Amino acid sequence: MHKIIWILLATMLLAACDGKFIKKNVTNRCGTTGWTLTAIHYGDSRIFVIPISEVARDAEFRFELLPASETTDSQDYKDVEVKVRGKRSPDDDWFEEISGKATDGIGALWTCIDGTSLDINDEAHYEVEVVGVGTLDPRAKIIQ
Repeated sequence: MHKIIWILLATMLLAACDGKFIKKNVTNRCGTTGWTLTAIHYGDSRIFVIPISEVARDAEFRFELLPASETTDSQDYKDVEVKVRGKRSPDDDWFEEISGKATDGIGALWTCIDGTSLDINDEAHYEVEVVGVGTLDPRAKIIQ
């Protein structure tokens, strides 16, 4: 029973900050402070990513990989590769492609936002591809 309560509590905490910019006075992997955490949920014939995340220029953008616990005869979703890449125009990517699996390291991907071509209140598209499942193109609003 306690385990179920902790799982529900963790789920609610993640949902409360999913896609929001978290301003902490802690240095991130990009040498600045703050980050955005966006969850990528995926499984058999489904992908879910919050449609609009809030990001800050030159800050860290983190993606938590949350595969479905079920498997099919041919697929264990923890071992499926997930690719994320920024797309503004053919010549201007606001972040490079990153990829990984839920079983790699901490089960998350991260990148640094290139703020040189982004203005506050811009909306920048990015692409989430779960290999063998499908592709989504959510957006990020530049908030600072």
